[in-house]
Amino acid sequence: MDQITKTVNSFLAFIVGIGLICFFSFIFLLASAQLNDSLLGTLLADVAGETARTARTESFSYWGRVGGKVAAGLGYGPQQQVAGSQSQATPVVVVVGTTPAPVQGATATPVPTNPIRSSALSDNALLSWRGLDANSQRLPLGVNLEQVRQQAELALQQNSGDMLAVWLTKRVQACDPTFNQLRDIDYRDPTQAASVNALANALIAQCNPRLFFAYARSRWADITTWLSNAQPQDIGEGQAARLADESQASRLLAGLTLSIGEKVEGPARDRRLQDHVNVTILPLTTFGLDSVDIQLTVGTLNTLLGENKWDPGGTYNVPGEFFPVNPPEPALPSDADLATPVAPAVVAPVAESNVQSAGPGKYVVQSGDTVYSIARKFNVAPDALVNANPTTLGANPNYIVPGQELNIPTP
Repeated sequence: MDQITKTVNSFLAFIVGIGLICFFSFIFLLASAQLNDSLLGTLLADVAGETARTARTESFSYWGRVGGKVAAGLGYGPQQQVAGSQSQATPVVVVVGTTPAPVQGATATPVPTNPIRSSALSDNALLSWRGLDANSQRLPLGVNLEQVRQQAELALQQNSGDMLAVWLTKRVQACDPTFNQLRDIDYRDPTQAASVNALANALIAQCNPRLFFAYARSRWADITTWLSNAQPQDIGEGQAARLADESQASRLLAGLTLSIGEKVEGPARDRRLQDHVNVTILPLTTFGLDSVDIQLTVGTLNTLLGENKWDPGGTYNVPGEFFPVNPPEPALPSDADLATPVAPAVVAPVAESNVQSAGPGKYVVQSGDTVYSIARKFNVAPDALVNANPTTLGANPNYIVPGQELNIPTP
């Protein structure tokens, strides 16, 4: 008997536990939409780290929408109404960067949902736009436009009224045409070098001076031109090498990584300054740049890497900066850019005492009217009312809005 009692009690405790879990889960759904922007939520995200912050935001964005729907179903929060209905909600689609067109019969132009200056996500996107990490330290590879775009889009998924995310999206979209041209042009073609440099300079000046992609493409185009101008030189023993003007090597190779190969084939001998060595500039795959094979003299390698501080088969970094040390700050949003949009004044409904017929056989639709209620009011058949208004009601008899003028047929 005691065993049966224990079993029943355990089962009841299990049922109660499941009920409590469901109850608190329901409370969480209702609160999660607001928790995401709370001080507690932000502090927890800072402790958890950037990856946890992103996962948390995506999760809250989803559950916040679910919670909002649950709250709306229980009668809490704003609800939208459609003419002729007191409960059906009409979804509003907001296109980033544009003002939604007014809906026929609406009393006010819609504005983005919950407009705010910024959020944790858009603030992070702004850091990326500035070429900084979460600790405001410079990113070694500069600005990644695609990362900025994704962060801004994620912020807008959470709240379409995030004005900082809207601003960043517009900035990235303005950069896209020049960026795409620079990405698609063949930097390995010496005849395209001038175009590559022009596009890179435009991207730096007009888009973002911390877009290191532009600096990298420009440098690779200069290296290609440098090597294309190399002239054949006799290196003895029936050997020849195409050697570029090595006085430019320090400038063009600064900050790059070189893989040192063997000396050009010939009799074995000690290193002489005029001996030629096969060298490979390692690729920059992040920026879509391939490796480059060149030949440099021992003297030039000594100048670049230090005398006798390199050996064939090794990989060495050339001293100097490949990217600018302290590029200027990119354009930042002004207060006007982040000002939350103000909804236009709502047209006051017409008082019932002022409702007048627009003329003999005419009627102006009022709030709450339907085809059937108007037909009953004038003692006419609904079909007759529809047939008397082919332009207004012919396409969709169920769609009428306040302010429409209808023809009233004779009973």
